[in-house]
Amino acid sequence: MKENTRRNTLITVLTVGSLWGIFEATAGYLLHLLPFNIGWLVWYPVASFFMYSVYQRTGKSTDILLIGMLSAGIKLMNLMLPVRIDRVLNPAVSILFEALSLCAIICVMNKFKKNSIPLKAAAVLMTNTLWRLLYILYILLLVPDWMREISVISSREAFLEFFVIQNLITSLIILIGLLLYKHLLKPIRLIERRIAELFTRIPARKKRAAEITAAVLLMIVYISLQLLL
Repeated sequence: MKENTRRNTLITVLTVGSLWGIFEATAGYLLHLLPFNIGWLVWYPVASFFMYSVYQRTGKSTDILLIGMLSAGIKLMNLMLPVRIDRVLNPAVSILFEALSLCAIICVMNKFKKNSIPLKAAAVLMTNTLWRLLYILYILLLVPDWMREISVISSREAFLEFFVIQNLITSLIILIGLLLYKHLLKPIRLIERRIAELFTRIPARKKRAAEITAAVLLMIVYISLQLLL
């Protein structure tokens, strides 16, 4: 039983982490090409969906860190390409901070027995604020001057937009998504059932290999998209 649980957890982490990465490689890239800046409305709410999904499936907040490290690690492969370093390093660092922050806040929130809407709203806002604070500290202390001069702390306006406006708006989006999570998950569950039906036709001896192969294929797709885009 424990072996099956570990196997299912591994497959979940590989799958969700790879899907997060595929999103970063495709939609994230395309959003960068738009003439107006709306990517921030999408990136963090979608990241939160992936992180919360893995937590709902495994019940372990540490698995959030695992998918964050997986996604950020593969993102760093872009350093081998002729791209500006901050466009690779900063998103990878953001992913790690997002995962670390949600993991920490979940550990704190689990001490409360109530699960009210105000408590959920507070948790969302605290998580969103925490990763932004960590990111600002990273910019202040760990990056070269030229990166700092074009960062979210390059001006008062840029800082207020990142730390206040984007924080509040994305927190509201995430809270709405959290309250509607079960409804949003219905089409995903339908797809999962169809896939599960396919797996039932596979002999038991080959099922484990098929599941791991599917998860690894997702990772390969992610890496390929990163290299192509």
